Amino acid sequence: MKKISTIVVAALITVSAVSSSYAIAGIGFHWGFDLSMSMDDVRGERLNLPLPDLTGLPPELAGLDEEIAAFDFFRVSRENWGRSAINFGGKAYIDFIPFFDIEVSGNFGLWQYDGSLEYLDLDISASNIESIQAGTPAYKTVDLTLKDLDMGKYIGLTGTPYAKLHFDATVRKTIVDLWLIKLSGGAGVSAHFATPLLSGTLIEDALGPALTTALAVDIEGLLSNPKNGEKIVRKIIEDAMGKPAFGAHALLGVKMKLPVIPVGVYIDGKYMFPFSNFDKDAGDGKKSPINGYGLLVNAGLSLSI
Repeated sequence: MKKISTIVVAALITVSAVSSSYAIAGIGFHWGFDLSMSMDDVRGERLNLPLPDLTGLPPELAGLDEEIAAFDFFRVSRENWGRSAINFGGKAYIDFIPFFDIEVSGNFGLWQYDGSLEYLDLDISASNIESIQAGTPAYKTVDLTLKDLDMGKYIGLTGTPYAKLHFDATVRKTIVDLWLIKLSGGAGVSAHFATPLLSGTLIEDALGPALTTALAVDIEGLLSNPKNGEKIVRKIIEDAMGKPAFGAHALLGVKMKLPVIPVGVYIDGKYMFPFSNFDKDAGDGKKSPINGYGLLVNAGLSLSI
């Protein structure tokens, strides 16, 4: 009888250990390494902004109004794209559905770049007038970074900020089950909410009628005012939750959990495939300057519930 009891107890312990290796549901918290977001440098990109009123030009420039009207009065530069150390998120998952698992996850990440706004130089110096006549006008630059505008740091950033919050819904299936370690693969859909890039629409929304109704000769005074630069950068931060960009992703992940203990570790690698533009107002209006194709790796802790 004692031998039978020992066998039963041992069997119960074994079953308990195996069944508790993975719970039917859980949550996770992770740190991410998002290599999917990138942007090529661009300098002197034409902005879709109305030409300022050319009335009231100094006499030295009054006869060059047709030449001035033919130039891109406003331009923008976006350079030195960089990923910050800030990228974190979490997930919730259920494992009790036969044949596959379902999870919903999300990440919040920060990037930065050197953004600047350029406007046509209307100085009346002889050299500048010659450059306008020659069709090679000079431009003045307003740097639109947190550092240049003395706005302090935005969660560790000093450049022009860029933030993205995205959510994934994934169906995944175990490929290899080694009891304590499971390797799984899957796929799903994604929704990305991001701050806007520097564009004509953003700048016009930030400055309003002060920009669109200004005389050309007043533009320098308007844009050299640091408060107006701050308005543009703050508009970027405030518009973080605009219309989402949708996409898909493929996943390969591994998770490990000891028996009985409800805490485990996991690493999920996702390759992101965006379907729509992250920012249709920037660039040529057809293709976003932001490239969202690439790898996202999350490493974190899971808690079975």
